[in-house]
Amino acid sequence: MATKKDVRDALQKWIQLLDKNPDVSGQFVGYKKIFLLTFTDLKYPVQMVFDGSGKAKLVDGAVANPDMSLAVDSGLFLKISNGEMDPMEAFMGGQLKPKGNMADLQKMEVFMDLFEQ
Repeated sequence: MATKKDVRDALQKWIQLLDKNPDVSGQFVGYKKIFLLTFTDLKYPVQMVFDGSGKAKLVDGAVANPDMSLAVDSGLFLKISNGEMDPMEAFMGGQLKPKGNMADLQKMEVFMDLFEQ
């Protein structure tokens, strides 16, 4: 089983992608949203808070009304993050439980493809 540190480290790579890649960060300019990821097996909620400047930060804990959310097992999340599992397969198999505006959720795909960077 993955640890909180494992998933936090994987999410930190998402933050670094925004910091280092202007093509990616440019897609999030004007984007002020909260993406809540809940790692069900760890009972660990983490918010990815987009501030509208093309940047985001991680905040531990849940929020009452996130703009979008994803409930996922930590091991599956790490497999998706490192390219061992196709996120679409996981979604179609019912292993990902997203909620929120589909266009907002699709924006997150850029992070799922990190292993290709």
